[in-house]
Amino acid sequence: VLVSELLFAQSENLKEAVFNQDFDIAPESIPNMEEENEYDRMSKLQKFASLQNNPSGLYLAYVPHDQVWLLKDDIDIFLVNYTSFELLYSFNIVKNDKKYHNIDYGNILPQHKVLLQTVSREELEEYSNGIVQALAFKEENDNIYLPIHQPFSVKLVRFMKKESFLPSKFLAEKAILIYLGQPRLLEMTEKTKILKNDNIDFVPAQSIAEKPIIAQYAIEHGVAEIDLHIETLVEDHSNMDSAQIIDIQRKKIISTMESAINNHYKKVIFIHGVGNGVLKNELIKILKQYSNVHYFDASMQKYGCGATEVLIKG
Repeated sequence: VLVSELLFAQSENLKEAVFNQDFDIAPESIPNMEEENEYDRMSKLQKFASLQNNPSGLYLAYVPHDQVWLLKDDIDIFLVNYTSFELLYSFNIVKNDKKYHNIDYGNILPQHKVLLQTVSREELEEYSNGIVQALAFKEENDNIYLPIHQPFSVKLVRFMKKESFLPSKFLAEKAILIYLGQPRLLEMTEKTKILKNDNIDFVPAQSIAEKPIIAQYAIEHGVAEIDLHIETLVEDHSNMDSAQIIDIQRKKIISTMESAINNHYKKVIFIHGVGNGVLKNELIKILKQYSNVHYFDASMQKYGCGATEVLIKG
């Protein structure tokens, strides 16, 4: 019980009198009710009118305290869960000793963000390289999803340009956003299908080596080729309108570019065709957001007029 709830009882009985004496209670033994709650750092995402059409997924967000003078003052680093899953996450950075240091871990609710760290401008270099891991789950789900395991690297020059800080669909402030991916469905293999058979008691687990997104498009070491034609991205697009098609193509551009940068690819070729130029214009709009790329028309002899070559600076 709390000391404040004790009542003093007068007694002539010496045995009972022992309970009337004062006891020193060490301050550290009293619970600190003001101790920071894990959920104090978490807040719900909102919807904002933004020209950026951010795909669903997990993001790292660098948000300046001063939203007027974006290039000064401290920066908050958030992990943004723009998905319908609850996520268990681990945030790790690479310091000068070339070792991974865990800065934060915990769980983050769907459509929420959590504050990982507040850093000064001088500390940004330390927090610009690392790895984020996340495991997605729901209380009830028909499927199993692969964990997210995504390295990130942010060039310091991006923090020195106002145009690097952009609005988004889910943050009230301008921020540098790093797309880390989204939970991907674990495809059902023959061995996992056995689990549906009631006669099978146990199937040994197999380790699954998850390759980066860009690896499936590699044509040689450090070079990838992505065909953005909708028929190569989805099995059936007959019931899609033009807005849905361009949204799928936009997401593919963003996910492959982020994966290429994070996995140190030197060149990416996007095949977009000629058409009415909408897809190429969308591609250029996205590429302009990267300060470390140079892009131009790809080889006409090989691709005609329907491809753009992107060089990624080290």
